[in-house]
Amino acid sequence: MLDLLPLLSFIVVASITPGPNNIMLATAGASAGFRATVPHLLGISCGLAVQIVLVGMGIAALIHQSPAVTLVMRVLAVAYLLWLALRMLRPARASSSGSAGQPLSFAGAALFQWVNPKAWMMALTINAAFLPADVSPALAIGQVALVAALANLPCITCWAVAGASIRHRLADPARRRAFDSLMGLALAATAAWLALSQ
Repeated sequence: MLDLLPLLSFIVVASITPGPNNIMLATAGASAGFRATVPHLLGISCGLAVQIVLVGMGIAALIHQSPAVTLVMRVLAVAYLLWLALRMLRPARASSSGSAGQPLSFAGAALFQWVNPKAWMMALTINAAFLPADVSPALAIGQVALVAALANLPCITCWAVAGASIRHRLADPARRRAFDSLMGLALAATAAWLALSQ
């Protein structure tokens, strides 16, 4: 039987604390508003669920048997986070189209989970520690993936709502630059941590 309370505790804490997804969601909410950020939100939660299922089915073992694959994934994650950080740190052009903080598409957000170290940590931990033993492995993996997606979504939504709630304050260009710089530095710090961690 699924031990729901510890699983929910882990998912909520892991989902609501700062990380690449949440920084991007706050920035997207501030740039484009909450409604435009909904596909990004859904992509993260669905992408996490798919990742949990595939990790549970053994893809993690295959990936970790090849150090080259792990290295490539780490390099891609660092490069993507640095690219986003540099876009946010760059002075805004006169035209505000194509702002650096625009939300990802559903597919883009789902695929980002495969280079997101925090999502990997969640998928690996959930499969290692929270699978119920009294049901078939496929059912157990499906149960925890569904719970993870449903618990993750409201947690990450808080970040998009927080970003959207300060959107009107960011109409002032100086405040917008300060916000973009703060979010860009946070992503750059995340990329640096990832590059230096073992």
